[in-house]
Amino acid sequence: MPIYEYACPTCKTKFEKLRAMEHGATADCPRCGQHASRVLSVMAPARVGGSTSPASTSMPSGGCCGGACGCH
Repeated sequence: MPIYEYACPTCKTKFEKLRAMEHGATADCPRCGQHASRVLSVMAPARVGGSTSPASTSMPSGGCCGGACGCH
């Protein structure tokens, strides 16, 4: 099950909740009990070895598949 982020329009509380995909659109606010809507989650890029470059993740040399697909 995925973790979704929600924002309550009544009390402005932001929270996360583990929900099945078919029930992920709304959730009850843990603070005031009102229906809260799911918000767009922002993910941080992975950092490997202190570098901020997304290309520095642990991929085999050659890129996405090691070069076997002809992409390089």
